Order: sequence, then structure tokens, then C-alpha cells
Amino acid sequence: MTEDTISFNEIKAIFPDDEWDVGVLSAENFKRACLAPIKYKFHPILPDYTNDIHFNGIMNAIVLIKTGHSWDYTHYEEADAILRENGMDDAFLCYTNYKEAAVLSGLGVRARNSLVYSYKFGFDCHITAACFHRTIIDLPTNKRINYKLWPHCTNCYDCVNACPVQAIKGREEPYWLDSEACDDFIGNSDHPTIPSVKKYWHKHVYPHLTKEEADEIAGKGFMPWDRNGFTYDGQVVRKNGEPVDVPVCRECTSQPRCSKWGGKFPYEQF
Repeated sequence: MTEDTISFNEIKAIFPDDEWDVGVLSAENFKRACLAPIKYKFHPILPDYTNDIHFNGIMNAIVLIKTGHSWDYTHYEEADAILRENGMDDAFLCYTNYKEAAVLSGLGVRARNSLVYSYKFGFDCHITAACFHRTIIDLPTNKRINYKLWPHCTNCYDCVNACPVQAIKGREEPYWLDSEACDDFIGNSDHPTIPSVKKYWHKHVYPHLTKEEADEIAGKGFMPWDRNGFTYDGQVVRKNGEPVDVPVCRECTSQPRCSKWGGKFPYEQF
């Protein structure tokens, strides 16, 4: 190695293998991921390269997938801390189309439910990426880049049939997700058995409100997380400073056939 290069094996070694999967993107593929459309810019605290016509793709990047689910987005902080603690101060996390990045790095494949199935952790995982100005060498030779639908989705419509709001339009190409219907159900559903953000928030943060009052606040799109030890910084919900999981609908990832292939991580009782 020279001062202008860094080994992929050195990067991969600093991330605990039981919690992380690590891939790599060339500058060309990183640019390709950055120019792919995204559903919604939910985490704008990172440098944002999505759909940036001025981004010239000079950097290569690693892609990081961490086991986890729901609203626990502490993987951003954890990934950054691991890089800093190991002297990789020239690396920085970035915002891009993480699904596209996961596929291009060979860490996962698209499924009919519109999510990426991580080869290592199934559906319940979080993705981020980190840019490097140094050239990454010793690249993995076993990358599985698969642009087709996950083979186990062939002739399977379990997630389509299970979606409580029929948001998955996956019976014929082009596959797409009605993200408005999905997000509204995740946030504001009153389903008797499937959890939602509103139900968790009402039960644990603002239990003194009547259902009608809670519905009115949630319907305005902002639920205050400022009581009973709760906080929310736009990334992570915390209780007394510790991250907590907020159970929400994951019916599309917990079907029996997905379970057969390691894709079932059902939400805990809330």
C-alpha cells in the first residue's frame, strides 16, 4: 500500500463480523448509486450525493450493512465511530441510494416487497456508505451483483397478499411500492394487531391523551417525543438516553417463505 491507497481487508477487519457486512463500490458504481432515484431523503445530516448533477464520481466507497430493525438508526453513529477509532479520518459517511449501493456492492438483492434482501442479515438490516479519497485495493473477488429479482420471489406473492394496505404493486413489472400508503400505515395505523408509530407513541410517551387527541396530533405529521424520558433527534428514538426500537408494520418481511430463507425478524410485543 501507499499513502494514496487502503486495503479493503483492512477496512473490513475493523467492523465486527457478527454485526456488520462490508462491501465496496468503485467510483463509477458509487456515482451510479448516487444518481439512482430514491423514495425520500430521510437522513439529511450526512453529505448528500443523491441526484447531484455536479457530483463527478471521484470517490470510491464502502457499503456497510448492520443487523437491526425499525427505528434504530444508531448504525450511522456506530459506523462513524468505528472509522474514527481506527484512524480512518479521511473517510466520511455519505447519503446516497443505499438500496442501489447494496446491490452494486454485492451485499444484497432486490425483493418483490421493494426492499433489499441482505445476504447476511435478511430484511431486518440498515445500510450506510462511507466515501474514501484513497483508492481501495485488494477488492473482494466473490461479489454477487444481481440486478434481477431475488430468485425466491419468483412466483411468490406472499408479501403482496400480506400487505395490509395493498401498497406492494409486485404482480407484474415494473415492480413498485405505493410509498404514501405504506408510510401512512406505518405511522398512523389503528390496526388491532399490527403496531404503528402512533400507537407506540401514544402508549409510552403521551398516554394521558385521549385517543381522539392523539389521532389529531399524529394526523398533523408531528408527534412530540418529549415526555417520560423519551427524545427523538430525527434519527433515533431514545428512552433515558438509550436507543429503543419502535415496533412498526413489517408484514412484508415476515412471511413464512421469507422465514425459510432467513428473512423473518418479527417485531417484539409492544
